[in-house]
Amino acid sequence: MKSPQALGLALIAALALSACQDKAAAPEDIRPVRYIVAGGQAEIGGDSYAGEIRARNETQLAFRVAGKVAAKLVNNGERVKKGQPLARLDPSDYQLDLAAKQAQLAAAESDLAQQQLNLKRYRELLAKQFISQAQVDAQQNGVNAAQAKLKQARAALDASRNQTGYATLAADADGVVSQVQAEPGLVVAAGQPVAKLSQDGPREVAIQVPENALDAVRRASGFRVTLWKGGAPLEGKLRELSADADPATRTYPARIALSGDSRSLQLGMTAAVALPARASGELKLPLTAILDLQGKHYVWTVDDKTLRVSRKPVEVASIDSDGASIASGARAGDKIVTAGVHLLREGQRVKLLGQ
Repeated sequence: MKSPQALGLALIAALALSACQDKAAAPEDIRPVRYIVAGGQAEIGGDSYAGEIRARNETQLAFRVAGKVAAKLVNNGERVKKGQPLARLDPSDYQLDLAAKQAQLAAAESDLAQQQLNLKRYRELLAKQFISQAQVDAQQNGVNAAQAKLKQARAALDASRNQTGYATLAADADGVVSQVQAEPGLVVAAGQPVAKLSQDGPREVAIQVPENALDAVRRASGFRVTLWKGGAPLEGKLRELSADADPATRTYPARIALSGDSRSLQLGMTAAVALPARASGELKLPLTAILDLQGKHYVWTVDDKTLRVSRKPVEVASIDSDGASIASGARAGDKIVTAGVHLLREGQRVKLLGQ
């Protein structure tokens, strides 16, 4: 029979063993994490610029004469044909001028006819020796002057007809009227733009290039153009890059010509123009993957077999809006934790949630 002391020791041992078993059975803290697989010699995407689809040939239309707009014949977005009237000025003054020039021409013709008739009579009188040769020569000079005045009157009439015709603004090519400012009652000066015509034909993407990207845009062999409406990406090439910055935005306007048949694209569509990707010898990681402790940088890598994390020191070459470039410390193919890096501990088991 066991003594009470032995029974007490046995009971204590049993309780201790039970406590150890309960402690061992406690669930392990497994933290879910997001991750990426680091790539080697990855391509860094080039800069991208927002733009809009524009016609290659855009014409600012204006009246060649001054006057008051009497009628607007088209609206924004209308398709027009070459020679179609777009707007008209009040032609009253030009019609009066045309009538005056026609009267001047009639007077010049009448004067020439009279001078020629007088010359004929002077020659007849000269043949009968009733007048001198000097008088005939003077009359011949009058005929020559009348002929010059007639030519002047005809030129003035033609100019007046042109001025009257200029009171009607017509499209100089097939296309779409993308802007009209000629409202009835508006008094315009000669050459003042009142409409913009986007001619039919190839389409382009208009973008604005910042000054720090001019060299990259000039050297680019091509561009990748994606449309906001979706669809397959398009290829483009730089056709025009302005030498002067826009005074308002301080950026340089550029035009990207699209390859293939682009006439089906609607004017004003939103597009993104991306420079070609460039090869990089450095790994590119998201900023959220970098753990900064006392001025040093680390990343958490995940072991494929045990699913436990390990902290590795890394050397950050550069940081930009796209992420951090890693010069050393991480290798291509490493699974790098990208979220919650400040909440992990060495050797902790994790559950991978995907990239």
